Amino acid sequence: MPPAADEETSALRLWGLAVTGRTLRAGLLLDRLGQAALGGRSASQAGAAAWLLDRTPEAVALLTAARSAVADPQARAVSGGCLAPLGWAYLDAGRWDDALEPIVGPGGGIGTDVVPAAAGLITATIEAVRGNTGHARALIAAALAADPEHSRLITARAWHALGLCALADGDHQTAFGHLRHLFADDGSPYHYHASYLAIGDLAFAAAGAGRRLEGREMLKRSGVVLADTSPWPSLRLRQLLARAYGILTDASTSTAYPDDVLGDPAGGQWPFERAQLHLEFGEWLRLEFGEWLRRRRRINEAKPVLGAALESFRMLRARPWVHRAETELRACGVAVPGAWQEARLGELTPQQRRIIGLAAQGLSNRQIAQLLFLSPRTVASHLYRSFPKLGVAGRHQLGGLLLRQE
Repeated sequence: MPPAADEETSALRLWGLAVTGRTLRAGLLLDRLGQAALGGRSASQAGAAAWLLDRTPEAVALLTAARSAVADPQARAVSGGCLAPLGWAYLDAGRWDDALEPIVGPGGGIGTDVVPAAAGLITATIEAVRGNTGHARALIAAALAADPEHSRLITARAWHALGLCALADGDHQTAFGHLRHLFADDGSPYHYHASYLAIGDLAFAAAGAGRRLEGREMLKRSGVVLADTSPWPSLRLRQLLARAYGILTDASTSTAYPDDVLGDPAGGQWPFERAQLHLEFGEWLRLEFGEWLRRRRRINEAKPVLGAALESFRMLRARPWVHRAETELRACGVAVPGAWQEARLGELTPQQRRIIGLAAQGLSNRQIAQLLFLSPRTVASHLYRSFPKLGVAGRHQLGGLLLRQE
C-alpha cells in the first residue's frame, strides 16, 4: 500500500491496518487524521476502520458525514461503500431504528451480492433480539442466498443472528450449535472481528445447554489466540470477555465480574451488550453463595443493576431480554411497574391450567396432588414449566395474574 502521504492515502492505509489486525497502529493513525479533515471516500474508509476498531461513536460520525457528502444513493455506495458499515455501527450503538432505514437505494451499490446481504442481516439481527425470530430466520436465509462469494463477515453475522434467534426462543442447545461455528477448535476466530462480538452469547448458550466445560475450554483457547493477535483489546472487547468469563465462572467466585469493566461508564456506548452484562451480573449477585444476611445484601446490590438492564432492554424493545430482566427483578422481590405481560393461559396444557388455578387459590403442592391424584413432585414440575410461559416468578403472583386474565 502507498505510504500515508495525504488524506486519501492515510485513510486507505488506516483501512488496511484495521482489516489486518494492526489495531494499535490503526488507532494512532485514526487519532492523527481526525474526522474534521476528512470527507467523501476518505471519511468512508476511516469510518469503516473506526467501526472495526470498536470506536463506534467516531464510526457513526465519519460514516454519516460520508453518506451526506453524496446525494445519490447509488453513487454513495460506489464511492466508498459507507452504508453497510454505517448500518452495523448503528446496530452496535443501539440506534436500531436508524439501522433499519434502507441501507441502499435501487440498484444495489458496491456490489449487489454483498450490500443487500448486509442490509438483510442487520434487519434480521434486530428482529431476532426483538423476539420476531421467524421473520429473522427468513431474512438470514435470504441474506446468505444473496452472498454467493460467501463473505466471512456475512457468514459470521448470520451464525450470530441465528444464535440470537435460538436464545430468544429459549433453545440454548441450538444457539450453542450456531455460535460454536464462530471459533475453530484451537480458538482461532472464523472472522477476526465479528466472531468476538458473539463470545458472550456463546458463553451464555454453553451455560444454558449444560456445556460449561466445553465453553470454558473454548474461551480459554480463544483468549490465548486473542492475546497473541490483539495485545491492546478495545473496551468493548474487554466488556464482552468480562461477560463471557462471568457466565462461565463458578458462582462462588467473588471476582467473576471485574469492577474496572462494570464501573466504566464508557461501556454504555454499546447499550445492548452493556445491558446483557448488567443482567447476568445481577443474576450472579442474586444467586451467589453465602449466608442469609450476605445474600440479602447482594440482592439489594442486584436490584439497581437489573433495573438498569431492564430500562435498556425496554428502550431497545428487546422483548425476550425484557422478560428475563423482569423475571429476575421479581425474584428479588421487586414489583415491576409497566411490565410486559406475556401471560397466556392458552399456551398451557389443560392439566397445567388446573394446577395453576388451584395454586392461585393458595393450595400447596401436596393439596393439589391429592385433589388431582398426582405426586407432589409432578405438581412442582408442572408449576416450574408454567411460570416462564405466564411471565411470573412464583406462585405468589398467580392470583393477580388470573384476575387480569379474566
